[in-house]
Amino acid sequence: MNTAYAEKLLQWLLSEEGCESDDRRFYCSYLIAHSSLSMAEAADDENFFSIMKNSLIDALEQDTLSEQDKLGIHSLWDEAQRSNS
Repeated sequence: MNTAYAEKLLQWLLSEEGCESDDRRFYCSYLIAHSSLSMAEAADDENFFSIMKNSLIDALEQDTLSEQDKLGIHSLWDEAQRSNS
């Protein structure tokens, strides 16, 4: 199993979780939980991103988060991917 990129991305999220912004910490925690679960199911990095995408779509449709939180989570996920590419 080659999930080196996914693991790097998860480590970046963990490091960002220590920031001073309550919103950003929440977004990090949300993505860390989904990343950890997705990595447990993934066979490789490509599979990880497919699982992660579906996990976020499903969860964000069901969770009672504000639109601002949903946008913040998407924004941080995009930032995480850009920062680790």
